[in-house]
Amino acid sequence: MLNYAYSDGDLLENPQTYRYSSFQGAAFVDAWRASRLATIARLPAPALPALPPQGPAQAEDSTALLSQLCLEMRAGAGVSGPLASYWLPRLLKKFEVSKRLYAGYEAGAPHRPLPHSDYGSLQPYLLLAECMLQGWQASGAAYYLSGLLKLTDTLVSQHGRLEPDQGAYLAWLLTQEQQVLATVAQEAGL
Repeated sequence: MLNYAYSDGDLLENPQTYRYSSFQGAAFVDAWRASRLATIARLPAPALPALPPQGPAQAEDSTALLSQLCLEMRAGAGVSGPLASYWLPRLLKKFEVSKRLYAGYEAGAPHRPLPHSDYGSLQPYLLLAECMLQGWQASGAAYYLSGLLKLTDTLVSQHGRLEPDQGAYLAWLLTQEQQVLATVAQEAGL
């Protein structure tokens, strides 16, 4: 069986580039699915965490900003809410370029990482992955699905570092990812 290598290793220290990936057909999809299911089996039961309201959403605190963004999207604002319409594309781009999310960003555009800001906290990655899932469900835009897959690859590579509640959150995200891609495959007649 083919190995799904895109979530192997420490993807925070050695980010995946996804360049020049060869087409590997159904075997690749099967390997991806097996990798995800094996990770889910090592995690706590899937659970979407409650997110307590945070203070004002500010770029200087990525976790608080992303928590507010998730709350806005969970409330049904989709990608057109005030936070999502501005921050979702910017945070996705930040992740897509470096495959990292920093603890904080400058308030003013272009929102560079704050000096000495770390990218090792896993909570922002979990929250942005949920936002990607919500964005996909609200709009069907492929870049949200692509972002979700890359974020979950990164999170799978870090699953051993997760706190139990974060592990349950990742299990929930991976379960949702499986359902989304099963629906996409069915709609495409695959």
